[in-house]
Amino acid sequence: MAKEKTFKLGELFCGPGGLALGATNSKVSKNGTVYKIAHSWASDNNLDSCNTFRRNIAKDLPGSVIYKDVNKLKIKNLPQIDAFTYGFPCNDYSVVGERKGIKGVFGPLYTYGVSVLKELKPKFFVAENVGGIVSADDGKSFRKILSELENCGNGYGLTVHRYKAEEYGVPQMRHRIIIVGIDK
Repeated sequence: MAKEKTFKLGELFCGPGGLALGATNSKVSKNGTVYKIAHSWASDNNLDSCNTFRRNIAKDLPGSVIYKDVNKLKIKNLPQIDAFTYGFPCNDYSVVGERKGIKGVFGPLYTYGVSVLKELKPKFFVAENVGGIVSADDGKSFRKILSELENCGNGYGLTVHRYKAEEYGVPQMRHRIIIVGIDK
């Protein structure tokens, strides 16, 4: 009989649950152990997104989905987690926006994820954003974000990749930057 190891997942800017759905549906078997990810908590400031997340991800834990502006969320009070995901707002990084980067209204919101990493020190994280984040404000914001993610908590080894949705059978040309951080 295989052993199981379940990682508890927390998520900021959870939206309707795309990242959580992928995470909680995944499992890996290695050396007789099955590794899985289970929802612990999630937060978003959009009520419809929170309701959809509850329905699709957290049916048994509806109170674990926090409908609140991230500015009012008390990160220190969140339950401990092993894994963290966040698709921080892209408005200031998108090629169709003003591309203000971290100097815009939404650009600095990535720092709340950095705060989660500093406070809760999960074993690993996944951050997602639009492809335009790499070049917004001549790349200064992206370099700063990567530096902060790498140096928070116990320090994280980062893997950064640009995914082009059209190369994976998705009928859209959506390019996303995925940052994976593993606790050093």
